[in-house]
Amino acid sequence: MSELRQRLDTGEWVIMAPERLEGKKQLKTSNSLQSEYPVYDKKCPFCKGNEDRFSVIEIDRIACNTEKEWAVRCIENKFQIFSNHDPIPNEKGFIQDGIYYKYTRAGNHELIIESSEHNKTFATMSEIEVLNVVKMYVQRYKELDDGKNLKTVMFKNHGAGSGASQRHPHSQVVSMMVVPGYVRLLLMDAMNYFDRHGECVYCKMLKYELNFCKRIIYENDNFVAYTPYASETPFGIEIYPKKHQAGLDQISDLEMISFSDCLRKVLKKLYIALSNVDYNLVFRNPPYSLSNSLYYHWHLKIIPRLMVPGGFELGSNMSVNVVTPEKAASILNEVKV
Repeated sequence: MSELRQRLDTGEWVIMAPERLEGKKQLKTSNSLQSEYPVYDKKCPFCKGNEDRFSVIEIDRIACNTEKEWAVRCIENKFQIFSNHDPIPNEKGFIQDGIYYKYTRAGNHELIIESSEHNKTFATMSEIEVLNVVKMYVQRYKELDDGKNLKTVMFKNHGAGSGASQRHPHSQVVSMMVVPGYVRLLLMDAMNYFDRHGECVYCKMLKYELNFCKRIIYENDNFVAYTPYASETPFGIEIYPKKHQAGLDQISDLEMISFSDCLRKVLKKLYIALSNVDYNLVFRNPPYSLSNSLYYHWHLKIIPRLMVPGGFELGSNMSVNVVTPEKAASILNEVKV
């Protein structure tokens, strides 16, 4: 039976319609596993050994064995959303263009090359390999906090269905002078909840989910992953620090180990259960100035790309999920990693 479910943090309504999947396959086509792709591709600009063949500007790296070898690299994105301009605010504010406003020198766009091996992904990486990527995430997030950027967005596209144009494992980091409208709504909803109830809405959800148990995918001492009560997508997962932390820059070295463990285990479950499904990873961080706020709680969203939004979704701006979070959690928990 279909039902409407509401997210506690945003107030958004999601339609659960599992009967729409009856008699149909969850996956119309299956992706090849990563092992079927080569370790090295001579045409790939990100593969180790190709550094001198492609004009790539390195920004940062985590070394492997020797300083000449790298485990994770951060480079300038050749196809940038922003052209790595110094985002110093205009003294007069935004530039007026008729009745509209615009801004130039707006931010940075970097790529994090997660591995020197062309066919790796988080699900097939070792613990230390994933940890190195997480360290680079935190490193770049902190580095871009120069008192000028208001917002940094980190995301990963895996597979063609997610928008990835390169198979080689990589993530992207974008810093910019404006806070996206949707992030502002998240912050406002969280602040309003805190003002009404005196507690962080995300902490309240975590406490409930840990007690309810049926939607938990994985947990360790510091992090928990679960399928949200009103998940917008089939097999959607969110990962939260158990301790209240508003921004990613609050994470400790020990917590980075826990986070990488949780991320690797959860994505391995998805990899096995859904045959290397395409997905997006999106960090939900506040602007740097709110990194110590009491009302917001950073988290990571994992969005598998199993369905294409239809006319109803686009017209109503509501999501229709054909796999209940409880069913998704049950399937993923059958996968042993």
